[in-house]
Amino acid sequence: MKHWMFLLLLATALPLKAQTSETTDTLKAEKRGKNIFTRARDFLIWYLDYYDYDTAYIAPPKHYYTFMMQHSANFEQYTIRSIGDKRQVLRFAPDHSYRLGAYFGWRGLFLGASINMNDLFSKRNGTNKKTEYFINLYGNKIGADFFYRRTGNDFKIRHTDGFLHNNTAYNFKGTDFNGLKVRAMGFNVYYVFNNNHFSYPAAYSQSTVQKISRGTLVAGVSWSRHHLDFKHQFLPEEILTELSDDLKFKQVKYLDFNINLGYAFNWVFADNWLLAVALTPAIAYKASRITTESSTYNQRSHNINLDFITRAGLVYNNNRFFAGASAVAHIYQYYQRNFALTDNFGVLNIYAGFNFGERKK
Repeated sequence: MKHWMFLLLLATALPLKAQTSETTDTLKAEKRGKNIFTRARDFLIWYLDYYDYDTAYIAPPKHYYTFMMQHSANFEQYTIRSIGDKRQVLRFAPDHSYRLGAYFGWRGLFLGASINMNDLFSKRNGTNKKTEYFINLYGNKIGADFFYRRTGNDFKIRHTDGFLHNNTAYNFKGTDFNGLKVRAMGFNVYYVFNNNHFSYPAAYSQSTVQKISRGTLVAGVSWSRHHLDFKHQFLPEEILTELSDDLKFKQVKYLDFNINLGYAFNWVFADNWLLAVALTPAIAYKASRITTESSTYNQRSHNINLDFITRAGLVYNNNRFFAGASAVAHIYQYYQRNFALTDNFGVLNIYAGFNFGERKK
């Protein structure tokens, strides 16, 4: 009521037209005075630093800056299955890649550099090297994930099923396979419903602290593009002689658009400790193009599948020092009438650091 009385007195004290004109001119002048970099900075501060949540459930950040050491392990796995009368399964994955880095944070935004440990301790030529970028933004209400991946040719066979010789299953686990290359890129944007009591940053960017256990619905949209090249001729001879025609494709390209809805929960099981889990299934529309050895069987298709995005984190954070682990995994499933493909990739981070530069009250 006091605010309305104040506004009423102010309106009667000044002419309405003059007040409106003066305010509009001031806003226009401020807008003209800001270049694109200033506007980008203001947006970042608003996105990373703005909060209107209940501080009884979430403790706001107390420092401006962060230093953190982080060990990251990227993982990926591809499973190809025939669905016809001759059921066969092939699963491929490279050895995990590891990175060690140091990062400087400002208001929850981290920049730094990391070293690929595989390059230091193994001899790999240029064709084996891969490119992977994962960017995860955790805002109070809106979050986003971005990824770009280009695999090397250092895959290994991890599992086979449906290949028999004299009623004995073949075992090619750990066998090198240089016939698979994948390129993928995409993004996911989502909204956190119970943002007044639930904090994603507390679990995954350490900029806030969850004080009381709470959960929330999470909904979003995703877009991604996938390109998989498969040279089945590189398979071991024992598998190649029995390989179903359904799995003798050369290339799969597909666009994936999905709408996802899931649930996330932050469990505060002790002072300054947090265990977080989130599962977000998605209904995905896929438009694809398949190229086989015989151009007669090349086809385009449109179908609906299920995808998944999962997150998990364990963190200790007393507002000064923090340490923990977090993981984000993406699962894309692709089905055709004669074969299916599952693409599973993600990153596991183990980190420790401290905050400094205390905020002014």
